[in-house]
Amino acid sequence: MKGNNWGGKRAGAGRKKSLFERKGHTFRLTDAEFLEVKPLVDAVRRRTEEAMLATLATKNKK
Repeated sequence: MKGNNWGGKRAGAGRKKSLFERKGHTFRLTDAEFLEVKPLVDAVRRRTEEAMLATLATKNKK
């Protein structure tokens, strides 16, 4: 048997790169505050991702 096929780097392995660089931030919220803020965060993420995908689609058509 030549070598060992366990571990090491593999092409395509690991988490894929996100469209955006997002840094983690910590907030302490009550459950009620979290329930109010979460829909806003989700809406902002959807809007920014849709805008980025639209921009990429426009560039790819040229």
